[in-house]
Amino acid sequence: MKNIEYDLVIMGATGFTGKLVVEYLIKNYGVENEEFTWAIAGRDKNKLERVRSSFKDLDSNSNNIPTLVVDSHDPILLDKMTSISRLVISTVGPYLKFGEALVESCVKNSTHYCDLTGEVPFIRESIDSFDLKAKKNNCRIIHSCGFDSIPSDIGVLLLQMDSLKRFNEPCDEVNLYVRSIRGGLSGGTIASMINISNYMRSNPEDQNLLKSPFSLNPRDSVKKNTRQPNLKSVKWNDHIQRWVCPFIMSGINTRIVRRTNAITDHRYGIDFRYSEASSFKKGLTGFFRAMVMFIGLVIIQISLNVRPLLWCLRKFSLPSPGEGPSKETRDNGFFKLDIIGSMDDIKKISLTVTGDSDPGYSATAKMITESALSVLLDQDRIPKVHGVLTPASGIGVVLAERLKDKGINFSINE
Repeated sequence: MKNIEYDLVIMGATGFTGKLVVEYLIKNYGVENEEFTWAIAGRDKNKLERVRSSFKDLDSNSNNIPTLVVDSHDPILLDKMTSISRLVISTVGPYLKFGEALVESCVKNSTHYCDLTGEVPFIRESIDSFDLKAKKNNCRIIHSCGFDSIPSDIGVLLLQMDSLKRFNEPCDEVNLYVRSIRGGLSGGTIASMINISNYMRSNPEDQNLLKSPFSLNPRDSVKKNTRQPNLKSVKWNDHIQRWVCPFIMSGINTRIVRRTNAITDHRYGIDFRYSEASSFKKGLTGFFRAMVMFIGLVIIQISLNVRPLLWCLRKFSLPSPGEGPSKETRDNGFFKLDIIGSMDDIKKISLTVTGDSDPGYSATAKMITESALSVLLDQDRIPKVHGVLTPASGIGVVLAERLKDKGINFSINE
């Protein structure tokens, strides 16, 4: 029997996103509350104390937040933390560099875990190394609990549940379209993209698997699946009457949604197809914006493989690790996503996901915190499963309910 001291620990609380999670917890649940206990963790004691002090105006008791000094590469300190914790939130990226030892420690000590990773290679390694043991030790390892990939994963789940309710069958094709979005970019996101690129170059034997649209499915089903849509340019979409181009987050989101389907006995169907795209209004203005977005994605992709270009971008335009969008940028951010499902190529049902703040940071802090609290406080209402999971398979509809009053809404369109 574990000797629990803290229900929730935020690992990486001194980082940009970690601070936002701490701020969200203080604002919405207080330094102390009757539902759960919590603490912050990081490798620098002085930085942890500065984080506590920085929130004194928000809560005069912020200096009472417990602190744990833990290094991501020290298994002894990690075990010390996870053995006294019920669940750990990790905001320490890039996860390929800093994540594996913490996941291993959580599994070893039967501690639940949520993170924000959008790194497909990291999740693949986590599945291969820890899924079976996490099931045996009754813990949930839930990756991608931020903007990637909760709107996609929970949105598709709710859409398919409504389809089953209305038509007694799931939609065989679902497409997500980004209608509007505004937010900033952090240095941590850039560092993760660079690490993924480096990993792919260093592990050529894994490239075919990781490039597969089913790369996060159980290994025995990776090659036995339905061909998936793959948008590679700017196109006009007759169904939604808008210009579309690739969406930067689709590479991780689509794989998370497909993993959900695969590990829930194909509740969306064996032949389920899923894609994501950015969309823009009709006319020359919309076409121009779609082209600008597409060219930007191409430049990012090229720069990840051309070191001098990457150096220039990081030196003169991209934020450094630990940096991120200003409070004004975060507060003025928003997103609106349309998820449209069809059966036999006929549009049947749709759902809209909206958020009232920066998707990658303010909204992400809400999503990961409420994901963790769903596991801690709603155990009777979430799926009775363990292992390396997705938000939809490991948490489910409870998360949408918790986010509803926090500015993030999932709405079925009648």
